[in-house]
Amino acid sequence: MKNTSLQTLCRVAALVAIQIVLERFCSFNTPLLRVGFGFIPLAVCGMLYGPVWAGAAGGLADVLGTFLSPYGFYPPITHTAILLGVVFGLFLHRESPRFFPHIVLCTLVCCVGLSLFLQSFWLCLLNHSPYPAMLAARLPQCGFNIAVYLAVLPLLQKLTRRVLNAARAN
Repeated sequence: MKNTSLQTLCRVAALVAIQIVLERFCSFNTPLLRVGFGFIPLAVCGMLYGPVWAGAAGGLADVLGTFLSPYGFYPPITHTAILLGVVFGLFLHRESPRFFPHIVLCTLVCCVGLSLFLQSFWLCLLNHSPYPAMLAARLPQCGFNIAVYLAVLPLLQKLTRRVLNAARAN
């Protein structure tokens, strides 16, 4: 973050704002699934600016978003939000010619490792519920999110590459 420009800071702040809106106001819950696209701005931040910025954006969006939700602040969940941004940055920043394997690994780490296992653990501690029951309840959401990530992330990668190429041409 040594060569931080005001332009980068403003773009990351805009992505944080978009993530808060998508996560808190544009997602909906069904009895088995929570459907939302709040991961998209964080993934774009990871693609454009790397793991440090994306991790900071994930943590900031979670902390600021708690002011808009009735649940309150719980630091372990914020920790998971930071890790989610870091994972997006590690796997998706500076794409390589073999980008789809990075998307698959990123999806598995985010959806299975962080969301299913780690987030379920934090929710069990918070709600005093048994871990196996929480895993079973969150498993359909994990499967749904894997499908969404695998569909959306390649499209984001192509769009991000086009925008960067157009910006470089000007």
